[in-house]
Amino acid sequence: MKLKFIHTSDLHLGKKFDIKNFSLKERKKRRQELWDSFDEIIRTAKIEEVQYLFIAGDLTDGEYISYKSLNKISSKFSSIPDTNVIITCGQSDPYNVNNMYEYIEWPDNVYIIKNTETVEKLNFPENNLCIYSISWDNHAENKRTQPIYDISVDENKLNILMLHCDIDSSDRLPVNIDIIKNKFDYCPLGGRHNFRQITDNVVYCGTPEPLSFDEEGEHGIIRGTLEKNNTQYSFLPIAKRKFINRQIELNISYSFNKILDLIKFSGDTFSNIKDYVRIELTGEVNADISMDEIENEAKQFFYYIEFEDNYIYDTENRNYEGNEFNIIESYKLQFDKNDDNDDKLQQQAFKLGLEVLRKEKVVK
Repeated sequence: MKLKFIHTSDLHLGKKFDIKNFSLKERKKRRQELWDSFDEIIRTAKIEEVQYLFIAGDLTDGEYISYKSLNKISSKFSSIPDTNVIITCGQSDPYNVNNMYEYIEWPDNVYIIKNTETVEKLNFPENNLCIYSISWDNHAENKRTQPIYDISVDENKLNILMLHCDIDSSDRLPVNIDIIKNKFDYCPLGGRHNFRQITDNVVYCGTPEPLSFDEEGEHGIIRGTLEKNNTQYSFLPIAKRKFINRQIELNISYSFNKILDLIKFSGDTFSNIKDYVRIELTGEVNADISMDEIENEAKQFFYYIEFEDNYIYDTENRNYEGNEFNIIESYKLQFDKNDDNDDKLQQQAFKLGLEVLRKEKVVK
C-alpha cells in the first residue's frame, strides 16, 4: 500500500522579518504570506487526501509566535483530521519550558516530538509505519547524534527518520548521512532553507517561502508516496515571491539614462513587479551623475528593490576649464589630488560629499 505524504519545514510562522530596508507594512504583508503558504499546504493535504504531513522543525518562530496564532494553527490541523501531522521542534521553536506548544489543545491527529535527549518512536500499525525523531531544546546548538545512530529498526516496516539538522555543521545536529541512509525508507529533513536532495531518500525540502536574499531559487514543499523500498516524491513550488540577487557593472561612459535602463530592464518584467530584487552596482561612475537620483527613480519599476553600492566614482582626467568657481568641481578636484581615491572609505566620503553638495542628503 502506498501512503501519500507532504514534507515541509522552516515555515517560521510569526517571523518578525528584520531585513533592514523592509517597511513595517512590508514586514506585515510578508508575515501574512507565510500564513498563506501554510494554508496552501493544508489545502493540498485535504484535496490530495494525504495520510502524513511531516513538519521537520521551525514551524514557528517560537520567540514571537502568539498564543492566538498557535490556536489558529491547531484549528487548521483540525480541518484535516485524516492526515497525521508529525511535528519536530527545531532551532527556532525548541521544545523547552518556554515553548507554548504544551499549552495548546492540539487535535488527535497532531503528534509533537517532545523528546530532546533520546529518539522518540511513533508507531502507526495500521500503515505498518514507524517514525523516529528527536527535537531541539534550545536555540543555540544540538549535538545529540548518538541516539540517532543507535536506532534499531524493524526492516519489515516502513521506517521514517525526521530530523532538524545540518549535515555540514559542527553544532546543528551534524548527522553522518552514511550511517543512516540505508536504514530508513525516507528521511524528511529540515534546517536548510533551500531544497537539497542528499540521496534518493534523504532530502531537505527547504522553506515554503524564502525569508532572505540568501535563499534564491524555487521554494515549496515535497509531496510523494511512501512504500517499502520504493519511496517516490517530487518538489512542488508554492512560494508567492522570490528573493533575487543581480549584478550590474557600470562604466564611466554610461549616461544617467543608460544606467537607469540597465536597472529597469534587468531580469524580466513579471519578476520585477512581483519579487524582491537586490542589485549590486559595481564598476566606475562619472562623478557628474547622481546615483541616488537614479536609484530613487528606479524604484517605481519594481515591487521591491534595494541596492548594494560597490561602484566607485571616477575623479581623474577631468576638464575643469570654465568651472573655477563651481563648488562641486572644486570638491572633485580635491579628491583628484588624493592618491587614495580608490579606497572604499575615501569613496564613501566622496559620495556623501557629492550628495550633500547636490542637496540630496542632509548630514545630521
